[in-house]
Amino acid sequence: MRKNMNKAISECMSGGKTHPVVYIGEDVRHGGYYLVTDGLYKKHGPSRVIDFAPDETSLVGAGIGFSQSGNIIPVIEIPYAKYLDCGADMFQELLVQNWLIKGSKQRGNGVIIRLQGFDKGTFGGNFHTHNSLPFCGSSTPGLTVVAYSNGGDWVRGWRSCVEVSNL
Repeated sequence: MRKNMNKAISECMSGGKTHPVVYIGEDVRHGGYYLVTDGLYKKHGPSRVIDFAPDETSLVGAGIGFSQSGNIIPVIEIPYAKYLDCGADMFQELLVQNWLIKGSKQRGNGVIIRLQGFDKGTFGGNFHTHNSLPFCGSSTPGLTVVAYSNGGDWVRGWRSCVEVSNL
């Protein structure tokens, strides 16, 4: 699955039909968590694959900034859903801004947040098992959550997310 993910991300970063994709997160230059971004830095360069401090508030804020330029699709890698707690204020701000912009002729925020998954969390201990998004649902405007169980579905879903962010 990791290889499918890496190939699909690289494909979207190279794509000609979308706005440029910028991938930011902790250690993404060196492959990120579980090597999903392995080789992307070498292929796409330091301005497109950006290592960031482990500060989710700043990561989400940077994603908002990139997206508001109107011509960049930022992908933010956050290791586990539990870490969204750390950037909760900026995450909620992202959702509200997306909701407010959608009614105008402007492009929505189009930020993609890639989480590691919702497994039982045996790696990393109990802290990493809190992979739930309790605020998801129809009452959260501007948020779409997708989760896939195999590489083929993930690739199709990823392409769809990038396409929607490009509108």
